[in-house]
Amino acid sequence: MALLRLQKPKAKPSDPALAFKAWLSDNFVIPSGISRGRPFEIHDFQLEFLRGFLARDDDGWLYRTSALSVARKLGKSTFLGAILCGLGEKDSPIHVPELAGAIASVSAHHSQMLAQSVVGLMEAAGRGDRACIKSRPVPGALYVGNAELFLTSGSAKQGHGRDLDLALIDECGLLGGRQQELVGAYFDALSARDGRLLLTGTRGFSADYNRLLDEPDERTFVYVRSADRQDDPASPSTWDKANPDGGKIKPRTFLRDAYLRAQSSGNLTEFQAWQLNQRFTPSKELLFDYDTLRKAYRDDAQPLDGEPCWIGLDLGGSSSMTAAVIAYESGLLKVLGAFPAEPMSLLERGQRDGVGDLYERAHAQGDLILTEGRVSDLNTFLAELVKRIGNHPVASISADRFRREEFLTALARAGIGWKPILRGTGPKDGDQDVRAARRLFMAGTVHLKRSILLEGAIGEADIKVSATGACQVDKSHRLARVDPVSALTLACSALLSAREAVKPEYSVEVL
Repeated sequence: MALLRLQKPKAKPSDPALAFKAWLSDNFVIPSGISRGRPFEIHDFQLEFLRGFLARDDDGWLYRTSALSVARKLGKSTFLGAILCGLGEKDSPIHVPELAGAIASVSAHHSQMLAQSVVGLMEAAGRGDRACIKSRPVPGALYVGNAELFLTSGSAKQGHGRDLDLALIDECGLLGGRQQELVGAYFDALSARDGRLLLTGTRGFSADYNRLLDEPDERTFVYVRSADRQDDPASPSTWDKANPDGGKIKPRTFLRDAYLRAQSSGNLTEFQAWQLNQRFTPSKELLFDYDTLRKAYRDDAQPLDGEPCWIGLDLGGSSSMTAAVIAYESGLLKVLGAFPAEPMSLLERGQRDGVGDLYERAHAQGDLILTEGRVSDLNTFLAELVKRIGNHPVASISADRFRREEFLTALARAGIGWKPILRGTGPKDGDQDVRAARRLFMAGTVHLKRSILLEGAIGEADIKVSATGACQVDKSHRLARVDPVSALTLACSALLSAREAVKPEYSVEVL
């Protein structure tokens, strides 16, 4: 009688991602936030990424490069910190003995933030004695378990000459210029130890990072969730595309409120870039279109008797214009510009600047004056501005910092007691000026007589949008004269701030 020996079926290989998930839940807790103290649970989208990051074949790691890109505030730093804890701790199912690694980002500060997340996790788990950050040598290093990860300030030079098991580069979408070279430098540092590259961050504006997300090679694993350009940013289904947590980490009510806030500000760029993970391309926009400006025109626009006003002032040099906009409490706007009479006529200036006879027509309309000399004379300009304001108290005058001392001296000599606010209209000062002008005009709460000067300036001005969604007035070309637009945004910002200020209430108790 022959015995038939059947081959035992091979056991299915264990899932390292599930094993790591169980290890985290058993040993770690959420260190902060609304879930503080609860067992560390990996979410489905994080587990999906982990399976790709930990996948192996007969030759070792299946993927040399892994990339994770989702919207912001989905626990990315905590999740990455948990991975680093697992790689460093000996009892972890994904432990790499004596791991040598690096953490890079757009700055040393960002690298430190991720390292601090690791230390926070270890301390909350009662393993604080096995994790620390050393600041020397600069920019420092993270020690977790038996792993050492040096921190970088974002310089590609810091990646050369090292042998790494893991290179983690955060905020890849915000790497610009020569910082892009650090991805290649750290990739080369993986060769001696058969290491891996881990890239994270929203899409941002990096062309190289977006190309990798959209067209990965066969040795690159990509997990990306983002809204498409044609998607409606107001739709909850669009929010879910870029936020795959199911509302467990980032409440959908937060996304609703973030959208409404962005909508009311007149600019959805920041919301789309950070909350929907859409690729951000630095762009330029109009302040608002001509129809919006035209709706504000009133032939009979006049200020109310004695109402206060706020002034926005942009001081010009020999080529540029000095311009002011008066904003009255009722919403009336007045525009005034000035050029020096020398060294060319208004028609010659217009032809040089590419606007034809616009300056001559603005002068005939009364919105543009000429002053003596080769630079706009402030004494003449301020005298005309006082005349245009009329019998109305000036609450404040907001002016740029250019020609600061000359401006303050002219005010003193003229005996004008206005309260000057010296500031700029760039990123350093925020973009509330641009947003205020848009809000007032789009809401229809300001009005003015038709101004050829302002029309021309708005047509020549671009609103430059930065990577963070912040806006600032910019020239559409080198010879564009956008001074009236800068003055307009300053005046509108002051007016809106006054309207929205909380007025004190007083009560009198008679004893």
